[in-house]
Amino acid sequence: MVVGGGIAGAGVGWALARRGVPVTLLEAEATLAHHTTGRSAAQYLETYGNETVRRLTVASRPFFADPPDELVDGPLWSPRPMMTVGRADHVETLRRRAAEDAELVPSVHVVDGDGARRLCPVLVDEVAVALVEPDALDLDVAAIHQAFVRAIRRAGGTILTSHRVTALRRRAGVWHVEAGGTVLEADVVVDAAGAWCDELATRAGAAPVGIRPLRRTAAIVALPSGVDATAWPLVAFEHGDGSMDGYMKPEPGGLLVSPADETPSPPCDARPEEIDVALALERIMSWTTLQLRHVRSAWAGLRSFVADRTPVVGYDPAVPGFFWLAGQGGYGIQTAPALSRAAAGLLLDGELPADLTERGIRAASLAPGRPGLDGDLVVG
Repeated sequence: MVVGGGIAGAGVGWALARRGVPVTLLEAEATLAHHTTGRSAAQYLETYGNETVRRLTVASRPFFADPPDELVDGPLWSPRPMMTVGRADHVETLRRRAAEDAELVPSVHVVDGDGARRLCPVLVDEVAVALVEPDALDLDVAAIHQAFVRAIRRAGGTILTSHRVTALRRRAGVWHVEAGGTVLEADVVVDAAGAWCDELATRAGAAPVGIRPLRRTAAIVALPSGVDATAWPLVAFEHGDGSMDGYMKPEPGGLLVSPADETPSPPCDARPEEIDVALALERIMSWTTLQLRHVRSAWAGLRSFVADRTPVVGYDPAVPGFFWLAGQGGYGIQTAPALSRAAAGLLLDGELPADLTERGIRAASLAPGRPGLDGDLVVG
């Protein structure tokens, strides 16, 4: 049984289906992917996240590039380079980061300010450097999620919406799960409940892993008359401490902007704050010559991390039959194929698929019992 109908729950359902294992997937809301999955910036970035996350991202590209024909109606991606821009005091930071990233992503390179403005002409003259990831992609999140859902149903799985889990009890090696006014049974419960993962674990008698839901705000703004952003890359603005000062990305109907905020929040149906939308506009205008005034839409989502910003995947060390698939943070979509297969391997075989270990991904780096989960959240 999988609890959670976002990209994590649907993804592990797909990975189990391809192994011939049908699942029952429970979603608390009336529709799947209601929360973070449905509010993603939808980008594939092989330079984003820590080393484990980046390796999972690289390992996911083959699925996006060549998905099973029976699960999709068209391509899952389109080209959209990404660049992180900085001012003069960021030159060495971005050069050092490019050298590190190039070990895993050889196409990454650095350009000067003029090179950055050739890719995005509205950048201010103070932009002196940019780290460019030319092979980044826009992802069709809805199509990816739907492909996973199709796989679950084709394998004979069951998807139940409006089934919020209210209690879990394990008796004689079987979970009895109260949800949606009924009691369901399962040998194993997979906790893919996003911001609610710790809450579900507590109900099951497992110790929390320290999920930290952080609100991220985004908006679509109208571009000034005569400005065509169609060919621009995603542009992130370097803050200087390893985090972003905000980002912008062309979207149908305007420009997607975000202050790259990380505001602690309880698990909830996140809503944007006006001050965060205003901050996004202010930051974009400080890095560009754009004058942005008209906000067409705004939203927020919760990106759920643990202390080291690496997903938590594996059986709970103390509660039999309880499996964690949590803490995907802002990487859930781009890592979904590899992370889902990792989860299926650990669920069924007790080990990762061989191709993932060959890429340097280690089960110990994902394990719920690993050291450091009770520490402070690292900057990222």
